[in-house]
Formats: sequence, C-alpha cells, structure tokens
Amino acid sequence: MPFGAAMNFLKPLFKAFGGTTGGYGKQAEPSVFYAQSGIGAAPVICYESIWGNYVSKYVKKGAQFIAIITNDGWWGNTSGKDQHLQYAKLRAIENRRWVARSANTGISGFINQRGDIVQQTKWWQPAALNQEINLNEEITFYTQAGDIAAYLGLALALGGIVILIVVRPKKNLSK
Repeated sequence: MPFGAAMNFLKPLFKAFGGTTGGYGKQAEPSVFYAQSGIGAAPVICYESIWGNYVSKYVKKGAQFIAIITNDGWWGNTSGKDQHLQYAKLRAIENRRWVARSANTGISGFINQRGDIVQQTKWWQPAALNQEINLNEEITFYTQAGDIAAYLGLALALGGIVILIVVRPKKNLSK
C-alpha cells in the first residue's frame, strides 16, 4: 500500500479483498525462480504485471516463462479485471514468453508467446487449469531495449511541437 504508515487506517478495508500490496515485503531487484530441472520462471505479483520494463528484467535474468499471481478481487465486477488480463497478453508478446496467470478472484489462464489466450477461467469461479507450455530463451528487441521506442517517439513529438512554436510561418504584412 502506498504511504503505508500514513494510510495504515485503510488496512482493515483492504483485508476483505486479500490484503494490501507492498505490505508484505520487497526486494531491490527481481529474481528468477528456478526449478530443480533448471527451468526459470518470472514470479510477477499482481500489479507488477503492468510494468513492461520490470517484467523484462526477469527475462533478461533467465526466465523462460512468466507466472503472474494476482488477487483481482478489489476490482469487483468491473472492466479492471479484464484490463489486468490484457496487460498479461502484452507481457507475453513483448518478451515472447508464455504466461501462466493465477488469479484467486479474477481470471486465470494461459497465454502463449504470441499473446493468444489459450485457456482461461471465468471471473470469480473456482477452477483448475492444466496446460503444456513452450519455454523460450531468446531475447526480444523489447526485452533488450525496453521502452526506448516510446521515449524516442515522445522526444520526436516534443521536438516537432517546439519547432512548430519557434519556427512560425511569417505573416505576409504587405497586403
């Protein structure tokens, strides 16, 4: 929970939805979970999945698939739970990794590395899924470069605006 000390009075309210984020601990850098077989998983917790650069750090460190664990109960029956699922599709595409998404109160599912939802559960209905997934070790341009294309686009747009403001067409005063 942001500003945990100042907002401490809100914790009982969030407890009904599974607790608060950030209230259990944190680490400076993401670390990949490795099985005894050597398979590496990116253990992405809840809202961390919306940050593409953050998720790609796991992949750079050897994650062969992404495992998103989330509690979407606090969204209620709104489009927020669906949007959260859509972010998982973006992470799959950006990193070319399968995503196994487990949402105890939301939509669980499996997403392939093209961003296709292969299986999914319904919202707020208990279910169990099983899926064979493909592991990938290749690094994509996005994984390597991050949001550089977005930053370059922003810089070009701002530069264009500055040019339009500074280099105004001169009005013809002779008429």
